[in-house]
Amino acid sequence: MFKKILAILFCLAVTAVLGAYFFFVSRLEAKEVPSLTCSRIKVSIQDSLSKNFISAADIERMVADSVLGRRLSDINTFAIEKNLTRSGVISTAEAYTVYPDIFNIVVTQREPVLRIKTADSDFYCDRSGFVLPVAGARALDLPVVTGRLPYRLDIGPTEGTEAAQWLGDLLNFTERVRNNAYWSDEIEQIEMAGDGNMTLYLRKRPFRILFGSATDLDDKFQKMSVFYKTILPTEEGAKYKEVNIKYKNQIICK
Repeated sequence: MFKKILAILFCLAVTAVLGAYFFFVSRLEAKEVPSLTCSRIKVSIQDSLSKNFISAADIERMVADSVLGRRLSDINTFAIEKNLTRSGVISTAEAYTVYPDIFNIVVTQREPVLRIKTADSDFYCDRSGFVLPVAGARALDLPVVTGRLPYRLDIGPTEGTEAAQWLGDLLNFTERVRNNAYWSDEIEQIEMAGDGNMTLYLRKRPFRILFGSATDLDDKFQKMSVFYKTILPTEEGAKYKEVNIKYKNQIICK
């Protein structure tokens, strides 16, 4: 009985000592945390292997002035997340501090699928129609649209603008080309006119295709297939320099 009482008293004493220890340690850490400063930035790009549009070093440079040497408790992670996503290149950003001196950033990138390069415009676009800056970005192997645009484009989302429908149709067209191995290899350049009509220039052919607007895609790609299969192989077909498929149910060759 006496031994049992001693064992109980021992356990109570150990519990009291450990409790006091953790209490004082937590008080010391609480006093220390406000004075801790950031000396390291760690960046994780979750999709960097597939896109490689921006590097960890690029992101570090974007946030360095706002975090390095600053107290962890003073760093506005929400504002930094907003600034990163406003850059256009980054789709989502999560920022947080890690004891004792680390600022962590986890981002996902926007994925460019098209480049528009004209005399007064040079942009990337993602599938949603978001316009991304080219400056500072790595060169990407994407369809390129040249010529003149029917609408003005600015960095940022196009949803709700007058250019939204036109750009959406254009992105549908380029995705159709990109997803077809034959047309992707065949079409080298897309030249845009100010009225929205497109001319397609080919890698291995001496003729050009007047495609018209990026609408009625099923009909127009069907006419392209008909021309390639039934007209181009003929002696007359080999002489044509221009194939016009922009009018419904017509193939006009010159």
